[in-house]
Amino acid sequence: MTEIVTVEETDQSEELKGFRAVLAHRDFSLLWSGQLVSNIGTAIASLALMFYAYDLTGSAMAMAILAIAQTLPVVAFAGPIGVYIDRWNRKKIMVASDVVRAIAILLIPLTIHFPSFMPTIYWVYLLTFLYATANAWFFPARSASIPNLVEGDELVAANSLSQMTFQVVQLVVPPVGGILVALLAPDYFLAFAINSAAFVFSAFALRGIATNLIPERDSDNKESLMFQMKQGARYVIGNSILSFLFVFAMLLAGSSGILNALLMPYLGGEIGLDSAQLGLVLSAGAASGAVAAVYFSRKKEIDRPLYLVSGAGLLAGVAVIALVLAFDLVTVMLSWVMIGAVDVILNIPLTVLMQELVEDELRGRVFALLNVAFTAVQVVGMAIGGVWAEVAAATDPPMIGAALALVFVSLIGFLVVAKLKLHAGLSKGSNEEIDIMKELLIEVPA
Repeated sequence: MTEIVTVEETDQSEELKGFRAVLAHRDFSLLWSGQLVSNIGTAIASLALMFYAYDLTGSAMAMAILAIAQTLPVVAFAGPIGVYIDRWNRKKIMVASDVVRAIAILLIPLTIHFPSFMPTIYWVYLLTFLYATANAWFFPARSASIPNLVEGDELVAANSLSQMTFQVVQLVVPPVGGILVALLAPDYFLAFAINSAAFVFSAFALRGIATNLIPERDSDNKESLMFQMKQGARYVIGNSILSFLFVFAMLLAGSSGILNALLMPYLGGEIGLDSAQLGLVLSAGAASGAVAAVYFSRKKEIDRPLYLVSGAGLLAGVAVIALVLAFDLVTVMLSWVMIGAVDVILNIPLTVLMQELVEDELRGRVFALLNVAFTAVQVVGMAIGGVWAEVAAATDPPMIGAALALVFVSLIGFLVVAKLKLHAGLSKGSNEEIDIMKELLIEVPA
């Protein structure tokens, strides 16, 4: 008797095949398992850090400074970091980053016992800066390594799995973490200790990766640091799609910075949410993000990804407006549901495009440069958001401004993609542009 397989059953099989295929790669599964555990710890410690710093100061400006400390290392160091990610063993870079993060995060709740010649919050800023510097090494190395651990047609599934894992952790952990943080106030040591132990686990998992993650390079690494940084920049400039992604990311970054700086003062101060309620809000967004990631996992390639990236910015603007209009826990959760989905809709296509378009020997530099481009403007947005909120004595005006900017930038993005016919370059493989980029790499002045 012939078995009849429905279309729905076939789709489900393909979805499972995508996840199973990438997890069948032992080294990718080690990377993924390490990140699963460290994401659980980070989800708890992130809440603890916000509440710990807010308990110390009660100031929106202080929270803005903390947010700047978390992102400033990318601006200061990501350019040179990208060069070394393309020179050194990326596995060792990730392991070392995990060790540094484990130490820095464990010391934060102990700052109340640090020498009093400097206020406690300054010690928090300093350790957060060190922690963020390790992040600036880890994440470009991780993104650059994924194409070496899976097949080319598995990149969408691999990135979808990573995004889904992160979102599921955010769905499950924050309610428990919020209660844990509330019970552990005011020093929150156990919350930070859990995160530190998770980074140690991740470091041991990464040590087990057998794939050679030393980038293949045509050069002998004798060029100057500035020369190699210019190579990455010229590579981006030589590709119209990469150039669009960089400019679009920078334009979104200012609004993102304002939102990041003011989220805690807005939800905790104006809406009056406690740590447990904030955990529920984050979980609501994580649920929608997980659903979006599962949707992407079915695809071997993403149709018209640049329109998808532009649409994500538009949805983000609408979601922030809804958040400003929220008046209780339920309306805040509904707004955050949209923001959670938007985060995944933006990140998966952008990451896959970068991994597909950039050669291995330049991937670290290009990912690091994207971090610089996005974060530099984001830091400015954070500072603007903090000052604006202090002057206005309210968080609503800067958040509304950020939302309107997101909508405007996204509409411009749609027009640019259509006018320049950027998707045509993707479908043709853009061989001519690749040849031009290789020539540019040779011609970069020292």
